[in-house]
Amino acid sequence: MNTIGYVARQFQQRQTEGQPRALQRVNSWSTKSLLFPPPPKRSHSAPSFPHQQPPEPPLPPRSKVNLESVIDGIFLIRVFLLVWDNLTSAWHSLLQHLYTPPPIPQPAVLSPTPPTSRSDSSPKKFPFHLPKTLVLDLDETLIHSTSRPIPYQGPHSGLFSRVPFGRSTNKSAGHMVEVVLGGRSTLYHVYKRPFVDYFLRTVSGWYTLVIFTASMKEYADPVIDWLDAGRGILEHRFFRDACLLDLSLFHSLLIFLFIPLPNGSYTKDLSLIEADLARVCLIDNSPVSYTVNEANGIPIEGWTHDPSDEALLDLLPVLDSLRFTSDVRRVLGLR
Repeated sequence: MNTIGYVARQFQQRQTEGQPRALQRVNSWSTKSLLFPPPPKRSHSAPSFPHQQPPEPPLPPRSKVNLESVIDGIFLIRVFLLVWDNLTSAWHSLLQHLYTPPPIPQPAVLSPTPPTSRSDSSPKKFPFHLPKTLVLDLDETLIHSTSRPIPYQGPHSGLFSRVPFGRSTNKSAGHMVEVVLGGRSTLYHVYKRPFVDYFLRTVSGWYTLVIFTASMKEYADPVIDWLDAGRGILEHRFFRDACLLDLSLFHSLLIFLFIPLPNGSYTKDLSLIEADLARVCLIDNSPVSYTVNEANGIPIEGWTHDPSDEALLDLLPVLDSLRFTSDVRRVLGLR
């Protein structure tokens, strides 16, 4: 077997040497080639490519289109507004040229120190209520007058005071007023009720104050001037000639006997002072005085000499709240 194989190889070698070199060596047929076929070779003339799907068409950019339309709309609106503003300004300037306003009259030159008027002392006007009028009685309400001086009695006078029993001091003789009626001269000593100055100063900022007294003008005028003390808060005054007589049986008998009537026998019609009775009230120690307008009356205890009296101070909270009401009669009618 080795010899046969050697002879075959020698024979094959000689054949290959005798052939031209351009020819390539090819594998001979053998059992191995039949058992294992050669691997397939890819042809160079027809290359194989992977199967590719056709690309999908791109979607249209909707958001970009919408944004461009919005920008175009805003631009058109701005252009319209600019044109409208220019047209409006041009129209106004044309009207100003065509229309000349009438000349404005020059205001009168006021004096640097205007005279004091009643409006300076009038109560402050609040936007939520109308100003109101407070009518005050004089005798036994704000003052007390007598033809003889009253001995002064302090708050500590009495049995346990430092002043010896039975003695008193005349600290103040009051204000003296001389009244001449029918050729007769009478001297009166006038005394202020405790806290009357503080009361008048306080309520003058809330109300328009009016004095309505049943006394004669010759007597009441100097007393009111003394109370006013040049402040101008008691300018409005009404006297006995503005009062009405109380025609009760007792008062009619006094008139028939020619007996002078006391001040408490006269009534006071508040409509003479303020037509709107919802904005006026009367403080008087005599209930007869406001029988005509009973819903507008504020009672107070009469005063003659008590130095510890505080009735005027007790009325301040009522008057402070009453000025904010729309109708004083609704509040005063609750008593």
